[in-house]
Amino acid sequence: MTATTWILAADGNQARLLKGVNLLKDGQQSPEQEVFRWEPKKAQDIMADKPGRSHSSVGPGRSAMEYSSDPVREEQLKFTAEVAGRIDDYAAEGAFDRLVVCAAPQTLGDLRNKLSDKSRTLTMAEIDKNFSNLPTEKLISSVRSIMFDA
Repeated sequence: MTATTWILAADGNQARLLKGVNLLKDGQQSPEQEVFRWEPKKAQDIMADKPGRSHSSVGPGRSAMEYSSDPVREEQLKFTAEVAGRIDDYAAEGAFDRLVVCAAPQTLGDLRNKLSDKSRTLTMAEIDKNFSNLPTEKLISSVRSIMFDA
């Protein structure tokens, strides 16, 4: 029986999961796909409400408060956690034997932090490139060439 290989291609806003890819076989493949999308919002949309004002610790003045984090980055982290959670569910079900993760460098680091030990154990390769917009065949051939022609 052949091992079931899945490829995850992700960036901070979208992810594609190709299920049942044969990396050893050249030619046309049409694996089942699952697509995850997050509609990116601009910081000004997320921060539409002003953060408010506070009294100064010295004197009678008041001043505007600052946001304590980057809201766009926070949304990307939530999205990445959602994708990682779905991968973890599949790993727990035994849906795949091997996982190849291709992601923009920052997203790859986020996924690495969010994936469960089981999912990370099944990860056979991490590729720090954003392949999320590549057509399916190009994505598979790019992964194959990086893994086997390197």
